Amino acid sequence: MHEYSLMQDIIQSILDRLAEEPTQAPVEEVTLELGVLDVHSEAAARTAFEVLARATPLQNAKLNLVVKPVMMECPQCKIVAPYQVDEHTHANELLPVVTCPVCHGLARLSGGQGVASIELVFAEEESSD
Repeated sequence: MHEYSLMQDIIQSILDRLAEEPTQAPVEEVTLELGVLDVHSEAAARTAFEVLARATPLQNAKLNLVVKPVMMECPQCKIVAPYQVDEHTHANELLPVVTCPVCHGLARLSGGQGVASIELVFAEEESSD
């Protein structure tokens, strides 16, 4: 259900953007960069996109889904690495700091949530020479 609501907002945002910049070329691909904490199920996100894109200019667009991890940065040992979360972890459950697995100091967590970017690829319009 979460993915459906998220995709509904994303698709509406894309449709609003297309209405502002009308083009005759169809959308071939949609690339979404989303935080891992907002995508509990990639399959559910893809299904929601497919269902919600029906009868819109996005209907035949290929969805490229890039899931961005939560990142851990330790100021003591300078490690920067993805921080493992499971599919049941929610953003409000994570503390902003964790124990670094290398030096056991306090490391900062960042990212892993929200829509990082939305990119559209349009079909090349054929010229009628």
